[in-house]
Amino acid sequence: MKDKVTSINKSIEKWEVNKKKGSLSEAVEDCTIDFRDSSQGIEVLAYAATARALGLSNRDLQPRKLSNFLRSGYLQVQMISSVILFQFRGDQGVSRDDLYDSVSDVFPAVTFANFRKVLSTGVESEIFIREKDPADSRRTLYRISEEMMEPLTIYFSSVVSDFDQLFLSVFDGALRKEDIDNLQAYILNRTSINPFDK
Repeated sequence: MKDKVTSINKSIEKWEVNKKKGSLSEAVEDCTIDFRDSSQGIEVLAYAATARALGLSNRDLQPRKLSNFLRSGYLQVQMISSVILFQFRGDQGVSRDDLYDSVSDVFPAVTFANFRKVLSTGVESEIFIREKDPADSRRTLYRISEEMMEPLTIYFSSVVSDFDQLFLSVFDGALRKEDIDNLQAYILNRTSINPFDK
């Protein structure tokens, strides 16, 4: 699995990072997004990386019909996450083609027409800012809107906060708490990232 993901990311030159190691605070500081503070930057980076990793983890398992159904919602999340990760790398923004290549890593069957439609909606909704590349006037760059940082942080926090209570509420009255705990344990045991590991 590790080899597969490495080759996916290395197949696209733009994901190569010259500075291989650094602290989280340095990553936030080098980012071209203007965060409220370091904590907000770390939270946004953690969610963006998680969303991309989850997308990459199931890229070979997507049935065509199911992926068409799922893609419409998840495509927006992957686009936002990719733009954030490009900016965390220190880029001022990302070109349309580079963003499409990045999203195609996660959704290999996504059409360029559908991608353009979603990207255009993101620009119209002022989630993305479109501007000329200062280094090359023929090139257009897309970056995340600074005004989106606060709503995104609230959204990202809400996704992961109170997970226990939300998980419990799904089975309200249908399962005993002991069974629900067993389900949660099963999920944790099936992942390589276990919060209980020291």
